[in-house]
Amino acid sequence: AVYAKRDFTLEPKVLSRNISLWKEGHDQRKPSIRINAVRYLLAHLKYQDEFAKAEILSNTIVVRALFDHLHADPPFLVLEILDVMSNHVFLDKAIPRRVKSRILTGKTLSHIASLYRYQPPEDSLDSDRKTPDIAAHEFLCLVCTSPACGVMLPSTGFYAPAGEGDDGDAMMEDAAEQSMEFGFDPAEDLDGHTRIRNVILAEFIQSLRPYASTLQQELLIAIFTASPELVANYFLHKESFHYDPKLTSTWVGYSAFLYQTIEIPVPTYLGGKQGYREYPPPVSAMIQSILPQPLNQQVLTRCLNHSSDLVNFFAIRVIIVAFNKLRAVLSALHSASVAKPSSMWEHASKRLVTEFCQRCPQIKAVILAFRRPAFQKDLMREGITRLLRLYYEVTPQLALQEKFDVSIPLCNALVQAEKATEAPEDKAFRVIELEHWIQIATQSASMRWWQKNKSLQHSPFMTLLKLLAASPNAELYVGIKELLVSVLQDHDMLQMETHPDGLDVIIASLGASCGCSAPSPLVLDFLDDCCSRFIKGPIKYFDDYDAVSAKLPPGSSLGPMSPLVMTLLEQWPFKGGKSEKGNPAEPIAHWLSKLLYLLKLVGEDETVLGLVRDSFVASADKAYQDVLRDCFLWKMSKEKAKEALKSATSADFSGSERSSTSPNPPQRTQEPKKIGTVIDLELPPEEDEKHAGLNRWRKKDLEECIDDGDIGELLLCLCSKHAEIRLQAAVNIRQLIANIEANKDQEFTQLRLLLGETLETVERNGNDGPLPYVGGVFAARAVNILADPTHVLFGKVNKFLLKRPYWFVDNIPRYFGRNIVRNDPEQDDSYHKEVDWFLDYVIDCLRTSADMEIFRIKNIFEGLLSYYESPSCAITGKEKILRLLFRAAAVGGSTTLITRCGIVSWIQMRLANADYRHEMLTSLAIRVYDTSDKEKVGEWSSGIIGGIIAQWAKSGGQSI
Repeated sequence: AVYAKRDFTLEPKVLSRNISLWKEGHDQRKPSIRINAVRYLLAHLKYQDEFAKAEILSNTIVVRALFDHLHADPPFLVLEILDVMSNHVFLDKAIPRRVKSRILTGKTLSHIASLYRYQPPEDSLDSDRKTPDIAAHEFLCLVCTSPACGVMLPSTGFYAPAGEGDDGDAMMEDAAEQSMEFGFDPAEDLDGHTRIRNVILAEFIQSLRPYASTLQQELLIAIFTASPELVANYFLHKESFHYDPKLTSTWVGYSAFLYQTIEIPVPTYLGGKQGYREYPPPVSAMIQSILPQPLNQQVLTRCLNHSSDLVNFFAIRVIIVAFNKLRAVLSALHSASVAKPSSMWEHASKRLVTEFCQRCPQIKAVILAFRRPAFQKDLMREGITRLLRLYYEVTPQLALQEKFDVSIPLCNALVQAEKATEAPEDKAFRVIELEHWIQIATQSASMRWWQKNKSLQHSPFMTLLKLLAASPNAELYVGIKELLVSVLQDHDMLQMETHPDGLDVIIASLGASCGCSAPSPLVLDFLDDCCSRFIKGPIKYFDDYDAVSAKLPPGSSLGPMSPLVMTLLEQWPFKGGKSEKGNPAEPIAHWLSKLLYLLKLVGEDETVLGLVRDSFVASADKAYQDVLRDCFLWKMSKEKAKEALKSATSADFSGSERSSTSPNPPQRTQEPKKIGTVIDLELPPEEDEKHAGLNRWRKKDLEECIDDGDIGELLLCLCSKHAEIRLQAAVNIRQLIANIEANKDQEFTQLRLLLGETLETVERNGNDGPLPYVGGVFAARAVNILADPTHVLFGKVNKFLLKRPYWFVDNIPRYFGRNIVRNDPEQDDSYHKEVDWFLDYVIDCLRTSADMEIFRIKNIFEGLLSYYESPSCAITGKEKILRLLFRAAAVGGSTTLITRCGIVSWIQMRLANADYRHEMLTSLAIRVYDTSDKEKVGEWSSGIIGGIIAQWAKSGGQSI
């Protein structure tokens, strides 16, 4: 009845006037006109239906008056207003969103936010009721983070808002790519700012003070989490506070706010609705969520150099969380590039890393800070060590700008890790710090894992083994063991095919023995010396293994075996081959017996181990022969090592003297690439029909063109199947040469030489057809080499260019194969880097049947198959050779591989030698046969090849 007479009972002007009649003070003896009017309005909002509520709320002057004087209302009225508006308006799904959206403006939100400073009178609140500031905080968190409440519009993550009627996921790819080519984002305005959708919230959050109030800080973080687009807008417009290091409460509060802002998770699909979009979000939006505007290089460097430990610690925490955020965003961009293949994702990643490197401190500043005494405390030292590790892992290009000898701090960390500590947390800190240094060392090519240091009794690798073997808490060193596996994987010292593997056996064998809790120093010295000898000359010990294997009956299949055993066998006579007083080699003999027992237990070849055992016994003094002869027999002294191996690896040895889980190893979490290569058919990339590389180089500086690969794309246009594209490419290259000559910068002289020789090579071929990708890809890859004098191939590429003014394209793969694979590297420890470059090159350039013909004529495959079996071939090199064979099958080279290279017989030999890539090899054989001329292959092999492949396909569950 009251609502039916709403023209009188709810007349907007009268009601808004009464609600606006407020007075200072909190005298509750007599309710004021405002209190009565507000309660009258709230009763309607509480008990009327949604249609009546919507009509009442449509009167903006009434709603505005309700919130304008909240700061002067008594606490009970504030709580009642916020409670009714929350539960009966904004959480009422029956009220349309358009009605809710007109209730709260930026000014209204600021009035509610003023309650954060509300000071209620004494004894005005019950102890069990909320205070107005808490109620206001909960209300603002609700309405500012939920699109259903009308204030916040649905978030698009890092992306700028789309146009009317467009969901933003269907932006024209051509327009986006064209914008990226010019070096700016399609969603940015001309001033570099990104458009936003939540204008009301953007205005409101500028009035908050997150550095002065934890509640306001929580609100702002909640808004940023719900609407990531506002992060960049907030910091670009917030110029009132600078992050200069001053140890004040305001600076500490602002530091905590910045830390939490960076810690906000990356939006799902970077802001796409159903999946990744066709183009990346603006770099300006992403970088502000990683390192906001106040955090620049100068400020962060001053924080690291500040005299206050607290300022130093805050700076380290902020930079660490920024690196982690950068890694998460780069991972999302990589996932997007896989789901939506486009060069724009790679460009965005490069620009993002470049922006980050310009904002974060140079690694030199971090290294100098690390050497200061203030950073030698446990918590500070672990933090700055973690930061150095992130430099090497996430931004290696920034880390390599400064020469840093990691061996010294690694050895110091090893010494500290070996010392006893009273508190368990101190030990944990030292182990974590040690993990950081090991990870940094794995990234450093100058690290000497097998060389003794003055401060260490043994080599770094052996010291780590000692720590793992002697530690009563194996879980503490799990991360270190995984890092040791990565160190070993390029040396083939220990087999990794069984589970437990060779490294697990070594660690278990060095454990408690002969009543001692620590490994014997004699055993450690002996093993350390053998590891060093193996690394210096692995080929000799592989030959020794072949000699032992030759003693087996013909047709015997070989199981997995650790080649390091051959080194132990060679060096044993010098320790236990002669009679000495006191039998000093007895600990080594007992350890060898235990080692052979465990190797047999995990599934290494029992026949070969038997021959090795006999050789140990034959070369041993009589005092040690019985110990070695009984190495395969169970003894109580070996039970402890067996149990240690079982507990460390969860292997099941019950009921058998051999591991029931051998020889199939579990999938290692750090080797996802190996799994991917098994199923990757290595299809060649198709020609880009847009040919954006023809003109992209014109829009950038020369250095930027080199860094972004634009010159390389231009050179690849010479390989196009379209004659007009090749003609345009030649014209553009001549214009580029003219620009370089006009520049008169000596830095680009070699680039000018490369471009000129490429054109001369094309002209000598008569312009009758496309330049083979063998030449085009080499030219494109040589651009980046010539731009970096520190590149491992800088000298060899320059030497090649100076040979003659043109190239014999057919000879390029053979020339670099001979000069890289078969010759010494130009720099120490760069052999595998050079080989990796060469293998990447031959994979990339093998794109057409013409390239395949060059490979066939120049015997490229035969040379690489021979190199595959060489001990000097790293694991990554072997995988790339198999990828090359998959690529050859994809370009019509399968018949050649079978009839000319004997690929099937070669695969048979690799499988017989227990190559752990057996799945990849079998898939390769089936793939090659499926894509070959089966009639020709059958005639050539008298049907034998088809039978072999059919057997492999059947055993592998595949079909031909």
